[in-house]
Amino acid sequence: MFSIVDLIVPIFLAFREGLEAVLVIVIIILYLKSSKQNYYYKYVFLGALLAVIISILLAILFNVFLGGFSGIIEEIFEGFTFIISGLFIITLILWMSKEGPKLKETIENRVEHSIETQKVFSITILTFVIIIREGIELVLLLTGASFIGSLNQIEIIIGSLIGLSLSTLIGILSFYGIKSINITKFFKITNIILILFAAGLITYGIHELIEAGIINPIISELWNIKSIIPESFPDGNPSTPEFIEIIGSLLKTLFGYNSNPSLVEVIVYPLLILSISIISSLLWKKNNTSTLKEKELETKLEIREIST
Repeated sequence: MFSIVDLIVPIFLAFREGLEAVLVIVIIILYLKSSKQNYYYKYVFLGALLAVIISILLAILFNVFLGGFSGIIEEIFEGFTFIISGLFIITLILWMSKEGPKLKETIENRVEHSIETQKVFSITILTFVIIIREGIELVLLLTGASFIGSLNQIEIIIGSLIGLSLSTLIGILSFYGIKSINITKFFKITNIILILFAAGLITYGIHELIEAGIINPIISELWNIKSIIPESFPDGNPSTPEFIEIIGSLLKTLFGYNSNPSLVEVIVYPLLILSISIISSLLWKKNNTSTLKEKELETKLEIREIST
């Protein structure tokens, strides 16, 4: 049995990654529509379908491997797996920080180049590569959330289907011009949450390696506030208010909250957030500035052409 609280995390993660993937398809389809190149629609959908199939297979393999160990081997395997997963998500965050301000223009230019060179399957590859990134990221995020927050597979599947359905609905509304979305603002806000999640995933991996005796915690328990903010909902303590249990559960699942962290975890978590945030914001600012300069130059050239 599950409640809406159990579904919040998979709904949010699936919605975020699903919307990003759907918006990519919408951008490509709208460009093809405006340039009267409807013939290429099938190549876009082919790339998207292949990405979805491979993402599902990856999710199945991931769950099989993670469930195949026990004891100290399980702790070591999970520790390294979550650290690597967190690092991979960081690379995707930085990629989005670099490409986010000009993502629409980049996609349209690549599609245009594919049409001009008559390399039709390059549209399939373009769609596949961009969407498979989101698929891999979603698999890693959901796997991390399931182990950190102890979500079961039914909760993840139902929550993911709801999140993906909502993102698809918004994508359809965007395509028909009924609902517009500020892509740049969406990526900036969700990137902040992903930074916190990636930092939590890596810190959780370190926690598992501490449990396995691979990493020295320096101080094994810096504090213990489980009686104030528990890590689970329900936590079995009748004196704890339900809303506090919900907050603690969401904090653990989304951001790797630990009520009794070691000194190493307390040092690593904020350092990760700070360093990723600084690099991400610098990349975003740099590329946003270059995009604005390019648009100003294009505007000036258009004005000159009109005046002549």
